[in-house]
This record gives sequence, C-alpha cells and structure tokens, in this order.
Amino acid sequence: MTIKAVFFDAGQTLVHPVPDGAGFSAVGRELGFEISWEAISASNSQMYARYNEYYENDPSFWDDQSRARAVWVDAYTLLYQLLGTGDKALQLANMAYDFYFNPGAWYAYEDVEKNLADLSARGLKLGLISNWDKSLVPVMRDLGLDQYFTIMISSTDVGMHKPDAAIFHYALGQLDVLPQEAIHVGDHLTADVQGALDAGLHAVYIDRYESHPEYGLAPRIELLDPLLGIIEQLD
Repeated sequence: MTIKAVFFDAGQTLVHPVPDGAGFSAVGRELGFEISWEAISASNSQMYARYNEYYENDPSFWDDQSRARAVWVDAYTLLYQLLGTGDKALQLANMAYDFYFNPGAWYAYEDVEKNLADLSARGLKLGLISNWDKSLVPVMRDLGLDQYFTIMISSTDVGMHKPDAAIFHYALGQLDVLPQEAIHVGDHLTADVQGALDAGLHAVYIDRYESHPEYGLAPRIELLDPLLGIIEQLD
C-alpha cells in the first residue's frame, strides 16, 4: 500500500539542544556559580538515570504539562545538587527547564531541512509526534521547520503520549490516513519504534549516535538521507 504520511519525533530525531555543558553552566552563572563542562559531564548520567526511572515506571507524565515539568525539574535538581549548588539547586533546576524548553536552545540537524523539503515535494503529508511540553511548536517555528508539517503534536497538548497507540491513532485521524499508509521516524526504540509498530504504522529507527548498531526489527538509519528510498521500497 502506498505511503501517504510520514511522522517524525522531534528531539534527537530532527533537533538537538545546545550541549548540556553550555546550557547548565550558563544557567549556573546567572546565580554566580562557575561550573565546568567536565563537572556537568561527570554528573549527567545520574541526572538522566533519574529521568529514565520516571519514564520507565510511568511515562504518562508526558500527558500533562505540570507533571512533565516536575519530572525534569527533579532530575535537574539532582544534577545541581551533585554540582555543589546547595540550597540554590531547585531554583537553578527551574531556570534550566525554562532554558531548555524554549526556542533558542535547540538546533536542527544539518540533514533535516533538505529531507523534509524533499519529502514534502513528493506530495507526502508530514506530521510531528513528540513527547514534549507546550514549547514544541514555538521551537519548531523558531527553526523554520513548522512550514513542512501539516500537524505538530505535543503530548502535553493532547493528553496522550508515546508509546501508547492512542497518540499515533490521533495523528492518523488528523491526516486522514490509515496506519499502513504511514511511517514514523524516531530515535527511541520503545516510544517511537515499538510504539509505532504496535499502532500498526511502519517504523524507522534513526540512530544518530550509534547507540544500537545491532538493531534489526525495523529499518535503522543514522541520517535522514536514506528515508525516501525506504519509503519507495514500501510503496
């Protein structure tokens, strides 16, 4: 069956933030803390482990803006505690959230705009499905990527999250396409790849940082360039 729509995840699929060292150290300087990139790098894994613990236990926090913020602020608070900021850790964590979940902190990967333009020129409907807060659309507008998408769905805006099938089916309904007529591209094996497959869509795993080179349950790419060829094969 012909592919009519292509959905994308956002973070680490189409866009990436400024390096953690730059962001967290810049926030720290606002309150007089000089924090080295090396110190941030040494503590990053514990911060992301805290976030992943929340996500693995119950990813439904992505359904709600305040809950999503609370999870990230808790993870950022742990980071700043590890960095020795004492009773300022929570304040810095809230500042870091406001920094990262806003336009200006995100950049598009170099291969993104050309490939979105090529897919759009082929008559494919493009959509965005992301576990993100209400800053998703402003971020995409700031990067000039919004022009390529018919729909941009943030989990907190619709009260649904990946990998639940509901958010994929909602997106399909918005574009009036069947699951087998759509493909979803993302970097998270559970939220994006397995979630899309379970919802009946085709899936492509984009592994920009070579995290799982052995993965073989769906097409695996490291850049978006091979995507059009994959779609043509499906057609």
